[in-house]
Amino acid sequence: MIWIILGIVVAIILVRFFSSLNNDNRDLQGRTLDDKFNVIVRMINEAAFDGGGSVATIDKREFNLYEEGQNQIIKFHYSTGHLTITWKYKYFQKEIVHEKFFQDVRNISLFQQQKIAENMISEMGRIIRNHKNNVLNEIE
Repeated sequence: MIWIILGIVVAIILVRFFSSLNNDNRDLQGRTLDDKFNVIVRMINEAAFDGGGSVATIDKREFNLYEEGQNQIIKFHYSTGHLTITWKYKYFQKEIVHEKFFQDVRNISLFQQQKIAENMISEMGRIIRNHKNNVLNEIE
């Protein structure tokens, strides 16, 4: 009896997961992921690379924002209506990684995108300052 209940629960979870992936496909139909989150991408690009960053598409659900020769890269990953931003920053060969998960961004407004970008930029600014201080203290 318990195996039947467990099987039903697993089946429900799988149906919801694949349904959500299909919703992602419909959501991205006719546009790229960086276009969907263009306000976030533009604002982070400006803050991290003075607007000189480029988008490198990995697949329809993932891309990197980077600038050749710079010491940081930002990955955007979208799945089941959620966005994960992973910002990697290297200073004196020591890397720090900041990852943040944003739920329910399928129908995100421009204002919400702006808030996400502002929060991510602010957090990463503090993290970078702390990281630089820590690395410099190790060197001395």
